[in-house]
Amino acid sequence: MRALQAALDRFDRQAATRMGLGRNDAAALRLLVEHGPATPAAIMAELAITSGSVTALLDRLERAGLAHRRAHESDRRSLVVEASEAGRGACEQAFAPLGHLTGKLAARMDDARGQAVTRQLDNLSRLVNWASGAAS
Repeated sequence: MRALQAALDRFDRQAATRMGLGRNDAAALRLLVEHGPATPAAIMAELAITSGSVTALLDRLERAGLAHRRAHESDRRSLVVEASEAGRGACEQAFAPLGHLTGKLAARMDDARGQAVTRQLDNLSRLVNWASGAAS
């Protein structure tokens, strides 16, 4: 598990470098691409950074044309941040090598084995979340 985490950390650092971003900026962009629009507060909580840091991070993503802020649909006092087309493209390109290789690995498995691997990974994720106090 530690070896996998270390490998994923290295990959994330390299993906951020390929996008020309810092690690938190890349993590925020990936969050927006994978989960859709988010409030600055949600990004702040996910990345465990301060409100000042999230503001600076969003300023950098906007200047780079990778994300933009817009008014929240139901709360006039709040903002929502979403990835731009350029942001989605940058993220997809940076993470494509991992997606390609995992796709090849998945194609070699029959359905039953693929489902077993998926269940095991889900169980490991829940275990790590529970151990960290962030039970899902």
